[in-house]
Amino acid sequence: MKNIKCRDIAEVALERHLDLHSLNNYQGLVTLQGSVQLADLCKDDLLRERSIDLLKPFYTGRIKEVGGIYNKMYQCGGNATAWLVKCGFAPDAMSSLREHADELIASHPRDKDGIFGKIGEPEKIWIDSVFAVCPFLTIIGQLSGNSIYYDEACHQMISMDAKLLDSLTGLYFQCLNFAGSGMLSGDHWSRGNGWAAMGLAEMAVELPANHSRRQTIKDIFQRHMNACIQFQDEQGLWHQDMTDPCSYTETSGTGLILYAIGRGLEAGILDETFRENLYNGLKGCLGYIAQDGSIFNACTGCLCPGDGSAQAYKSHPWGRNDKHSFGPVILAFTQAAKIGIDSIAV
Repeated sequence: MKNIKCRDIAEVALERHLDLHSLNNYQGLVTLQGSVQLADLCKDDLLRERSIDLLKPFYTGRIKEVGGIYNKMYQCGGNATAWLVKCGFAPDAMSSLREHADELIASHPRDKDGIFGKIGEPEKIWIDSVFAVCPFLTIIGQLSGNSIYYDEACHQMISMDAKLLDSLTGLYFQCLNFAGSGMLSGDHWSRGNGWAAMGLAEMAVELPANHSRRQTIKDIFQRHMNACIQFQDEQGLWHQDMTDPCSYTETSGTGLILYAIGRGLEAGILDETFRENLYNGLKGCLGYIAQDGSIFNACTGCLCPGDGSAQAYKSHPWGRNDKHSFGPVILAFTQAAKIGIDSIAV
């Protein structure tokens, strides 16, 4: 038996992503958020400077096209740059963050209930959005002291919860109105629930104690985490469709859920019994991470595939070293080390 250091896993996954993929996409920004948090954890000056160098083209306006529905927000580096400022690494990025947050609130298309939707088809909404906008707005609210950002983040999360929650399982369907008007997707997709978990965790931890909706967000977060662990398998992992253990093991959703558990443990929002769920999940993940940092079994890009049925999600392929692979692993193992899980015995 040997012990694998969580910090080493995060570092090797970061290097693998940098070797293989561009960072000018939302997947890259998840990895860059992990890089910032890893630098903060390790007090590593070189990693801090590299994180700044990698994000500077975003928040200084040199990158014009990142892609995705939130391209204009991602242009400044999104959550990764928000964490860069939060950690005290680049205070000069704050003006760019506020500019892009204000533009998001003022001009992004919304459905009839004010939920951010697809450009050109705003009634099409999906749970992935809460990872993109809710931590971003919440951290900017914290940094600026302006409640408008908190309020918008809470509105988006609580409204998504009302529309996309499956009350039978406590999990989220990915989307509404993509398969047809008024139709929910038929999935319990792991990465979709991971995006929700990440957004909820950041909000539950970072919202100020006196915010009127903090308790609501904490309650939703705790409910969602309790639902997720009901579907964690014996290896500590989650599957492409979380309710179907016959669907393939899926590592990106697993990493995001583990990160959320770690954040909840750090803040005392989740009971200490979740530490075992976190440890088991990290140990299970190691079976899908190669020595060179390659990662297996991450679902490839996926938004209401086919007819949006559960079977369509389960049939959607996974990839080796897919762009979605790395950020969730870096975040999960870094957060574990932050709360004292320094290594995993294998």
